[in-house]
Amino acid sequence: MKVAIIGAGLQGLCTAYYLAKAGVEVTVLERNSGPALEASFGNGGYLQAECPEPWNQPGILGALPKWWWSSLGRNRKNAAKLLRTTELLRLLPWGIRFLRASNAETFFRHVALNRELAQYTLECMAALRRETSIDYAHRACGSLFVFRHQKALEGYAALLDRLGDNGAGWQRVDRDAILQSEPCLRPIGESLEGGIVFPNDESGDSYRFSQTLAELASRSGVQFEYGQQVSGIAANNDRVSIRAGTHEVRADALILAAGAHSGRLAACIGIRLPIAPAKGYSLTIPLGDWPDRPRHVIADAGVHAGINVLGDSLRVAGTADFCGFDMRIDHGRIDYMATLVEAVLPEFAKQMDRSAIRPFAGLRPLSADGLPIIGATSAPNVYANTGHGGLGWTLAAGSAKALADQISGASLAIDLAPFSPLRFGG
Repeated sequence: MKVAIIGAGLQGLCTAYYLAKAGVEVTVLERNSGPALEASFGNGGYLQAECPEPWNQPGILGALPKWWWSSLGRNRKNAAKLLRTTELLRLLPWGIRFLRASNAETFFRHVALNRELAQYTLECMAALRRETSIDYAHRACGSLFVFRHQKALEGYAALLDRLGDNGAGWQRVDRDAILQSEPCLRPIGESLEGGIVFPNDESGDSYRFSQTLAELASRSGVQFEYGQQVSGIAANNDRVSIRAGTHEVRADALILAAGAHSGRLAACIGIRLPIAPAKGYSLTIPLGDWPDRPRHVIADAGVHAGINVLGDSLRVAGTADFCGFDMRIDHGRIDYMATLVEAVLPEFAKQMDRSAIRPFAGLRPLSADGLPIIGATSAPNVYANTGHGGLGWTLAAGSAKALADQISGASLAIDLAPFSPLRFGG
């Protein structure tokens, strides 16, 4: 069996690796010069396995006007979320589906489904480390959500309580416990009301992981064709053909794993995959000899920032800009991200070398209902592994292993039916 995969990000790489281990001949087509150079390159490094929430939270409709209004004002560079006016009409069909999925029943069901897949991902990652000794700055560090407002803390704790038996393993902590476990937060201690610890969450450098996994996949026979922009796809009951660059690739099956671009590729063969791009920014900052390195992944709900240690660097992630497929780095947004460092880790901000900051912007592929899109599509021999939104790193290995098992005919350890592209007619 020969399978072609479009996209050498986390989803495409993991799927290629698992298919090759199952004895499948795999070719990966990637438009960039190497693996994981877009959304998988500079994410927050956080495997949010305990409570992987979709963005379709109940009440999101009331927040959308604020996002749009923030996009119009003079301080738009300093808003956590932006929604460009030019994107409103373009996002309308996707947005209607998004809002339909933001009711409480659907939201909590989807959190539980994402969590099941995330927990399976942790199992797959542990197996990979045992079998390959893959090094990606992994830390079984847990995560710490801190809150500056009591109302926000109570609301989040109520969400976790609502999840019940399907929910996360978590512990509520007061300010003293936070500062004892995280000395780096002592300078902002007076502004903290409390927090939530998820002890089983993990951290790791997704780009480093991707580079090594690509090497392992190559050794297993996977062929990588970089610099190949896909311009056409044709599928029938016998074969799939993909026009990439100046040549044509033929395969028994095709997997769309092109992140935010998967929807546009799927449309070429009449498949509907409602995915919207949401640009996120991150900063990578050398830690130098700073002694008070964060021990957890830290999410500050008050300023909407994620802080994480990856090797000898600090990764700061945040923002969501609905600006289409615009990949340009807005330096005003980078300046805003730097202020988030000052807000969470003021002592580190005093000594960080701003000239050494490495900024990044990538497009998160948001499915309309908050669940990833994994499995066979309505087109013959065409599969999808995309739409993971901000949970791409959290769900990558589990999504890929399950899809590879489905394609190769192995027994599945997790039910992929809720993630099927067919739920959208795709």
